[in-house]
Amino acid sequence: MSNSIYPTLTTTIPLYNILVDHVEDTISTPEMPQTIIAAAEECKKKLLEYYNKTNDTYLIATILDPRLKMNYFKINNWEDKLIEKNKKM
Repeated sequence: MSNSIYPTLTTTIPLYNILVDHVEDTISTPEMPQTIIAAAEECKKKLLEYYNKTNDTYLIATILDPRLKMNYFKINNWEDKLIEKNKKM
């Protein structure tokens, strides 16, 4: 999630959300082998561990990105309480 030519901080939260959603879809797929589900559950734990280390800088960068702004949080069904908290930053 880095590049020397253009900033990538704004993509961190969206990428984490995409990865976590994909892993959750894998976990909830009934025909998936148990070994894959177990691996996906471990993957989800690790993703959330690092996702929880993000700070307000990531949120502010996302909000300031003209491609994302506050619409990103609304489109991705973040709770209204969290959206309001982000607006007050």
